[in-house]
Amino acid sequence: MKNLFKAAVVGAAVIASGAVMAQPAMASNLSWTFGDGVVSYADSGNKFCIRAYDSEGARQIKVLWRPTGTSNSVTFTDKNNYYGHSGGTCWNLTSTENVSITLTASSYWGERGTWKAQGHKTITT
Repeated sequence: MKNLFKAAVVGAAVIASGAVMAQPAMASNLSWTFGDGVVSYADSGNKFCIRAYDSEGARQIKVLWRPTGTSNSVTFTDKNNYYGHSGGTCWNLTSTENVSITLTASSYWGERGTWKAQGHKTITT
C-alpha cells in the first residue's frame, strides 16, 4: 500500500510539473540597479522607467530598447537634479505586448567624466 501511495504522489507531481512547464511564457518585471541609477519595467501597466540618482553631481542614464531580432530601437534618457530634473522618467509602452526586448544601459557620472557601459538585460513584455 505504501508503494502504491508513493507511486500516486510521484505520478501526480510529474503531471503537475508538465502542466506548469507547458504554460505560455509569462511577461516579466524588471528592477535593475546599477552604478548611477535604476531601470525598471512593470508588465502589469506596461510602465518602463529609468532614474539617474540625485546625488554627487551630474548623472545620466541611457537605455537602448530593442525588440529582439530587429534593428529597430529607441533610446530613453534620464538626467538627475544637477540638470534640473529630479526623479525618474517613465513611459507607458502599450504597443509592446508579448515581445522579447533587449535593454542596453549606460550611465554617466560627472566626477568620472565618462560614460560607463552597464551591460544587457532581456525581458518579455
